[in-house]
Amino acid sequence: MPLSFTALIFLSLSGLNVFAKNAEFTPVDRWYEVYLGDSKVGYVSDIMQKDGDVIKSRNEFVMQIKRAGQSIEITVEHETKEKLSGELIDFSSETKMAGIPMLKKGRVEGKELVVYEKQFITGKETRYTFDPEGGMSWGLRKKVLENGFQEAGKTYQIKVYSPDLGMKAPVKANIICSGKKLIKMGKEKIHAYEVDMELLSTFGSLKTKSWFDKDCVALRTDMNMGGMNISMIQVPKKKAKKMDTEVQELLLSSVVPLNAAVPKGDKNIYMMESVKGEWSATLFEGTGQKVEKIDDKSVRVIVDQSTKKKKVEEEIDLKPFLSSSVYLDTDDLLIQKLAKKGKGKAKTPVEVAKKLTKFVFRYMTNKNYGVGFATASEVARNKEGDCTEHSMLLAALGRALGIPTRVATGLVYADEFEGKKDVLVYHMWTQFYLDGDWVNLDAALGLVKCPADRITFTVDSMEEDTMDSVIPVMELINNLKVTVQLSE
Repeated sequence: MPLSFTALIFLSLSGLNVFAKNAEFTPVDRWYEVYLGDSKVGYVSDIMQKDGDVIKSRNEFVMQIKRAGQSIEITVEHETKEKLSGELIDFSSETKMAGIPMLKKGRVEGKELVVYEKQFITGKETRYTFDPEGGMSWGLRKKVLENGFQEAGKTYQIKVYSPDLGMKAPVKANIICSGKKLIKMGKEKIHAYEVDMELLSTFGSLKTKSWFDKDCVALRTDMNMGGMNISMIQVPKKKAKKMDTEVQELLLSSVVPLNAAVPKGDKNIYMMESVKGEWSATLFEGTGQKVEKIDDKSVRVIVDQSTKKKKVEEEIDLKPFLSSSVYLDTDDLLIQKLAKKGKGKAKTPVEVAKKLTKFVFRYMTNKNYGVGFATASEVARNKEGDCTEHSMLLAALGRALGIPTRVATGLVYADEFEGKKDVLVYHMWTQFYLDGDWVNLDAALGLVKCPADRITFTVDSMEEDTMDSVIPVMELINNLKVTVQLSE
């Protein structure tokens, strides 16, 4: 489950829970159950209080899921301090995935936003230009209070600071008001005011639909991510914190069936169709992949891994793909030691990349789905994880030796996965910049030459401590019909 999911939940709470005809502050203390389909998977609390001239907010999110039978708990604790005007003073956000803590906190200093990020033993401080129009908790509430929510057809846009989506600049959120509607709450049907919200990330958009009572207390919020229907329903605290004994399995939600086995070769063509609604996703286009629109519901993806294909001549700023970051912490001493060991006697960058890929494949002795999302240095010490951990470690080792790297997310072919045959499954791998071209290397599968068995959705330098690059994957999976064709 990507962190952007929690960004959506907190945005729904922070932006649209308390409304009035003016922007006067009203204390908040409410609780919500979180459902995936019909199964309860967690809860959310939303507390906001006034302390003198400062508004203090605290959100807590707890979710329990399974991946291939392994239980994983995800928790997020988010706190903010803001002025009565709505301007941010400081914030802190700590996320734990399978027990792995990720801390992000920041403060406003004059015209700058100073952000500190830390995961495991790796931490860094970055200064960004602060945009006072960007809101986080009370700041968002205040803007929506001033704009209103009951009038059907009313639309406007606000700026949102979200730790999950990066703090370099606020992202935009579109607000669309649809007026009074009849909705189902438990066994009852009640009237509530419907509001749609679209959070515009650099990698795609995230949408929610919320309903509010006449006092504009949020009653329910629905969203769809990766074909999964997610609901957040207001309930008393005691009911919210009572968890189901059965934990929901999520791994099979990342599987897309195919019509046939994918041919083994350097070139394949995939027909991708949106099952519900029009095709709205933007897939990666570049080295080895071309996307052609067929109609409003489908696209043709041509994957060509041939070394004979024409290279694209373009200027590339390689600095983001060489620098150390929170996830790719190449300044860690163990990472540097493993990079030299994995390189062995290889001389050229191509030889080094192949050596490192095989090294990571062997080095990861505990291959499992129980790790949340670890940094390269954590992986180096624990030697466990799935495709995300393999790709992170390989990318970091490459950078430690001066080779530009990035991670790719998308779908890869599996002849059998969890009892299902001929499917595409969610996957992450690494790309090295070699001889003026980005080349796929897959440490999780031990592949130094990847065939045309994968569709790339996004590529990411991991320069920022965010996971919004997985948004397109989650938006598409389970709303896809994919057909593989023979290459031309």
